[in-house]
Amino acid sequence: MLKMLIKAMLLIVSFFLTEQIIAQGVTFLIKGKVVDGQKKALQGVQVIARDGDEVSGKSKSTASGEFTMTLKPGRYYSMSFERNDLFMSKQDFRVPDGTTYQEISQEFQLRTFAKGDTIQQFPLFPAGQSNAMPSPLFTMIPEMLKKMPHLKIKVLVSEGKTTEKKSKADKKTKAEKKSKSKKGVSSTPAQTLYDLRVEEIRSKLAIAGAPESRFTFEKANLKAPFDVSVIITTLASDF
Repeated sequence: MLKMLIKAMLLIVSFFLTEQIIAQGVTFLIKGKVVDGQKKALQGVQVIARDGDEVSGKSKSTASGEFTMTLKPGRYYSMSFERNDLFMSKQDFRVPDGTTYQEISQEFQLRTFAKGDTIQQFPLFPAGQSNAMPSPLFTMIPEMLKKMPHLKIKVLVSEGKTTEKKSKADKKTKAEKKSKSKKGVSSTPAQTLYDLRVEEIRSKLAIAGAPESRFTFEKANLKAPFDVSVIITTLASDF
């Protein structure tokens, strides 16, 4: 009786060990599809699945937006999507548990950019001032320009109204300049708040590595609390 019991236990243990060994080698076929906000298929999207720092799968979407790759079950993957009109498109994806082969269909909806699109608006300056507050603008834009080599942007800047009170010294200096101008001595026009804000943004973007040839500025009236808006002017479309 004891021998039969031991034999049965060994069979059970052997069965579970076999199942675990088989499961370790099992992969699921992921039948994915990438679409935009209007559910239109996106062709030529490079899809990369990462398990931590390890790249577990790579594929490229077809004209129908479809792609396939094999991934292990029961794991979370970071899915990244790359194309000239995509930026930082990442989604988490969990492959279900399982010990036998399965096919998993999954749709991924992505945000695409086009010429004339507003990338983002920012509340950048305190009222009436030209010193920029800390903002993701100064990291996001340089990174976008680096990742999307054909991208060019226009930065709309709201001038607002100067709230700083002018001192007596400022008034005296202004009067002196006015007097010199009347005597035929040319004077340099004072910088407006818009000029100072543009100079501040340009300087910080340049420091962050953004090439000045790929962004321009334009004065605009933006609705509070936003005083800066970033618009796409040029974008590659060869997918």
